Amino acid sequence: MANLPMWKASLMHMALAVGAALVAGCGDGGDGGTPYTPLVEETFRNPSMISSSNGELRAKFEVVTTRIRVDDTAVTTTVYNGQYIPPVLRLKPGDTLFLDLVNRSANPTNEHYHGLDVSPRINANGSASDNIFVEVQPGAMQSYQVAIPPTHHAGLYWYHSHQHGTSEQQVMGGLSGGMIIEGLLDPLPQLAGIRERVLLLKDIQVGPDGQVPSDIDPSAPTHRTVNGQTNPVLTIAPNETQLLRIGNISANMYYRLKLPGHTFYEIARDGIRRTQVVPYDELLLPPASRSEVLIQGGPAGTYVMQSLDIDTGPQGDTVPATTLLTLVSQGLPQAAAAIPGLPSGEDFRTLPVARKRTIQFVESADGNTFYIDSGNGPVQFDMDRVDSTIESGTVEEWTILNVTGEWHVFHIHQSNFQVTEINGTPQPFTGHQDNVNVSFQPDANSPPGQVKLLIDFRNPIAVGKFVYHCHILEHEDGGMMAVAEVKLPGSFASSGPPQSPRSGFAKAKLLANSQQDRLAALRAQDICTTPTPRRTGASGALRVRGPVGDGLAPVAGLALSVARSPSRLQALRVAGMQPVSVNSAERVRP
Repeated sequence: MANLPMWKASLMHMALAVGAALVAGCGDGGDGGTPYTPLVEETFRNPSMISSSNGELRAKFEVVTTRIRVDDTAVTTTVYNGQYIPPVLRLKPGDTLFLDLVNRSANPTNEHYHGLDVSPRINANGSASDNIFVEVQPGAMQSYQVAIPPTHHAGLYWYHSHQHGTSEQQVMGGLSGGMIIEGLLDPLPQLAGIRERVLLLKDIQVGPDGQVPSDIDPSAPTHRTVNGQTNPVLTIAPNETQLLRIGNISANMYYRLKLPGHTFYEIARDGIRRTQVVPYDELLLPPASRSEVLIQGGPAGTYVMQSLDIDTGPQGDTVPATTLLTLVSQGLPQAAAAIPGLPSGEDFRTLPVARKRTIQFVESADGNTFYIDSGNGPVQFDMDRVDSTIESGTVEEWTILNVTGEWHVFHIHQSNFQVTEINGTPQPFTGHQDNVNVSFQPDANSPPGQVKLLIDFRNPIAVGKFVYHCHILEHEDGGMMAVAEVKLPGSFASSGPPQSPRSGFAKAKLLANSQQDRLAALRAQDICTTPTPRRTGASGALRVRGPVGDGLAPVAGLALSVARSPSRLQALRVAGMQPVSVNSAERVRP
């Protein structure tokens, strides 16, 4: 049996286990009858899935506010198609996603395809790719057409609302789901046929009125679920190898996973296959991070997977431990299989660095107002300001500094990066990712939290405007986000002074005489627009996204007018210093 393919061996073991149970059940436990322990019923369920066909995946999501149940808890909230856990979208490299987002809620929304290396622009036909500047007004419909490159990484991604100012509320309420780009195990034929489990970690707070609070406190009691289930039972055979695709699709929540008696063998992080297996006894998943791990069933018995206590720092939040699921190892043991090695990958340290930047996460002294300093001082998010202009075809080194008293999570759209240093300690090359935790600054006399990254901007598909930000959505909504623009080589000298989307929109209105011309002019300026609701006989007017209720009003909070303590000012001066290593207990693994 040891020479059989793994999936055949699994089926044979299952059949033998069921047969043994049936035979044992014929006895009464005495006079030669053999007592047995019945197999525990599995209650864990993978999310529903929609798979591409003939190179396309077509779906329609209606954003609706409705009454749902999250396990036994009733809540009125805004979700996709009436589902707290919407379908996982499964595509292959080279496929195209066609998604119509119909907004039947009372608030603007949009869609972001987190982690995908795809275009951030408006397509030639007026549909949007992964463009987070698009705003879908109540009653409107936005078509998304997202082309997945044939060479795209295989792994776990996710989609969610990225409506600035309300993304925390919308994602907490349910507007998030999983995506899978197929092919992760293709180079590992020895793992063909193993059981795949998709674990989407998602929490929701429900107030006394049965709704998600309008002012969310990340430290407040919350309902943490796996695929919308509370403590489901997941089964495994002793020694059986399973693939767990774990995604943190929560708004603010950290997960620190522990499964006693088992090791998490990470083979992919943030949808990108590792270059070597990374084993974890505890697995930290910051908001938006994904980890695809192999586990092997322990001896027959029951094991509890917990998220351990979380403390994000003196200015941050504390969250108590909770049980996420129960793993039951049962049935006949399988032959133990070796964890395979992984294919090598490109080490960005071998590439020339075109530019070095320092990016700082900054907060007000009371920890309630959030900024990013991209080199020109701490500012809050302004969609009309480009904070970092990048030449396409290059690799840049970014040093991310956290001069605050709580953790932050650095995420950049349209690309991925290699972590080369954490708090002054060089990191081995184990792969690339799109999300990384940045530890806090312990006190004014200590260096800030620091990660050093090599970010890949060589793919011309990323040309256009997108964002980088803290992926704790409370912080992102509060202003801790900035705009990057990738330009083609040679366009810097000829492009003139930076032009905001709003100024480009004004020019487009003067030059364009038809809807088609308006679209062309807007695309030429990298303007991100949304058609108004379609009406019979009406032309499709275009709207530039601005704050709720005023499409062309300036974003509030651009001036940095907040009192800072001397320690805060001192912390801001450390941008150029070389941090030293901190206590290992304060380091966060990438």
